[in-house]
Amino acid sequence: MKQERHLYIVYDIKDDSTRSHLSRRLAYYGLRRVQYSVFNGIVTLKDKNELLKEINEMELGEEDKIHVIDLCEACRREVVIIGKMPDVKEHVVV
Repeated sequence: MKQERHLYIVYDIKDDSTRSHLSRRLAYYGLRRVQYSVFNGIVTLKDKNELLKEINEMELGEEDKIHVIDLCEACRREVVIIGKMPDVKEHVVV
C-alpha cells in the first residue's frame, strides 16, 4: 500500500521563471492551484520526497520562500474551506 501525503505548498518567489518552473513541477506531481501561490493535493510519500529534493535543488533568491506543509489525517479533517474550490483534475502519468 502506498503511503499518501496531503500537501499544501505555499511560496513567495520574486523571479518569474523560477516561480513558473515551480508551479509547473507542482502541477506535474498532480497538485492543484488553489490560490495564485498556493497548491495542494495528495501525493505518494515517494513523490513527496522527490519533490522536496527538486525544491531543495532550486536556486532561490535571498528573500524567496517555499513552505511545504504535510497534513496528518487528523489535521485534514479539521481543514475548513470557505468559497469555491477549483475543479479536481485526475492526475494521470503517461
